[in-house]
Amino acid sequence: MTQAAPRPDPIRASRPSSPGLAQFRKSPFRLLRLAASATAEQAVWQCDKALARARVGMALPDPDPVPWLAPGDEVEIQEAAQTMESPLARLVEQLLWFDRAGDPDGPALLEALAAGDAARLTAYLGATSATPTIARELDEANLRLLLGFSALREVGPRFAAAASGAAQPIAWRSRDGLSVVEDPHKVIGAAPAAARWASLLGEAMTAWGALLARPAFVEHVHAKIAALGDPLLTADDFDAVASALRARLADLIVGETKLEMAEGRIAAVAQLSAIAGASGIDAETWLVAFRPLKAQFRAELADLMPEAETGRGVIEDVSAYLDRLATLTERWRVLDEAQLLGLGQLIDEAVSEAFGRLRGLSRAEHLEPRFKEVLARIAKLAVSSSVVERVRGYEDRLVDMAKAMCHFCGKRELDAAWCGSVSSQKEVSRQTYGNSTQIQYQLAARPVARCERCAKLHGFIRSAGTITLITIAGWIALVAIFHPHGWFSSLDGGAIAGLLMLGAIVAATSWYVARRVAARVVIGAGGRDYRDYETCNAYTSLRGDGYYEIRYDGRPNAWELVNKEGVKRRTDSNEALKAFGYIAVFALIAALRICGGR
Repeated sequence: MTQAAPRPDPIRASRPSSPGLAQFRKSPFRLLRLAASATAEQAVWQCDKALARARVGMALPDPDPVPWLAPGDEVEIQEAAQTMESPLARLVEQLLWFDRAGDPDGPALLEALAAGDAARLTAYLGATSATPTIARELDEANLRLLLGFSALREVGPRFAAAASGAAQPIAWRSRDGLSVVEDPHKVIGAAPAAARWASLLGEAMTAWGALLARPAFVEHVHAKIAALGDPLLTADDFDAVASALRARLADLIVGETKLEMAEGRIAAVAQLSAIAGASGIDAETWLVAFRPLKAQFRAELADLMPEAETGRGVIEDVSAYLDRLATLTERWRVLDEAQLLGLGQLIDEAVSEAFGRLRGLSRAEHLEPRFKEVLARIAKLAVSSSVVERVRGYEDRLVDMAKAMCHFCGKRELDAAWCGSVSSQKEVSRQTYGNSTQIQYQLAARPVARCERCAKLHGFIRSAGTITLITIAGWIALVAIFHPHGWFSSLDGGAIAGLLMLGAIVAATSWYVARRVAARVVIGAGGRDYRDYETCNAYTSLRGDGYYEIRYDGRPNAWELVNKEGVKRRTDSNEALKAFGYIAVFALIAALRICGGR
């Protein structure tokens, strides 16, 4: 099950970038070979002894408790002695080291550590102590920390994979003329020994989180404080000790996370983040510890270039930025499932920046469908509910803004003095008296939102049609009235009527074509047709209230006239009838003149 491995290179293990190993490598109890009950005076004497030996290249005669870690230098030995003189710092280091006296299996544990015996260490972690104590639980948690950090850095005792997890040979079988494998996953085999670091660190941090909340741990710390006998540290200082322990444990995990990020091992970063989330240590401690990492994530976020231009307008620029941000968010979501890294806040800052760029656009661009699509994507990417509510509120504001805009161009606000109107009537009661029936109708009118410019354009379109109609009809009538003698002498009445009818059709067609050409020229492709009133809110409102046969009055001041004169029947259809009336009069005059001339 287990096997001992040759000692790794101590230089690799002593890298200063590994704070988890540095915690055990620079422990004063290791560097000075001290027992947990050693006094400050003993630490000073041992420090002088260790320094004297270090200057001549010799180590202390006592065995190294963690031989796969590099020995300390002179500066680290002096710092260890100073730590022993500070009661709070000394107690934190003592709780994060192995207790030979308090743990019944402590001597055997230290012997196994000094020998790097993976089998004995595995047996220690798997055994149940006959006399369980808080010291034993602390030793188990600290051992898992040490072995977890060592496995992460691929140093220390190696734990072989179980035989059941070994890779199996591929079993090919013939099926329908093809060679297939029933279970190809068997060839993967067990994970390497170094893969155990995540489970070891997870168990260690969970154990520490549970211990810090237990009353028995409080009593244990009180006993350690009493044993120190230092007036600077009393039982009332337990909260300070617990806070220092939480901060130290969080700093170890965060330090390893920073190192894994620098080396590009994203999977390890995600595992360390998950370990922090499941540790049981309060989130505030982790948020403070992870704060230095925000600078790295912020720099990665800045590389997305939020100001990059696509050449297709600001809306498309923001859309491209959101595409890049969505890809980064998917990767970050795995890293910060416990929401301890504060990546959600960074994403919200980026989303708010994109939201600000969209809000800076013109009002006409706000009402474009593409704007609303990009705005909806911002709401989906936001993490904080407050940002989502801001975007949703702005979407509601766009709805109100659209109601206050001109229905036809959608670029300018409506002007009540230039609005058109739709009107209709519906039956509200019917009473029968003998052979007669009296029906009462209810009239209603609604304004069609329109700006001054569109109203004037619509007036020009109407005038262009009317002027064309009168011009052509008048020309036909003049030709018929003042034609040279003998033009129609050979035609009978039916032929003359046919010519006059053809002239009326030409005039009517010219009236329609003139309006369409004028509308195409002055409105263009970006606005609604001047007759497109059936999609406006007023029309929908009337239909919703049960009104049918809705009529549209497109005069420039139609709604103003409705307010002054009430609902009228004047519509574009009435104007068409009036135009055809002009044609009929001209045709009648022409017919009388021709017939009279004959």
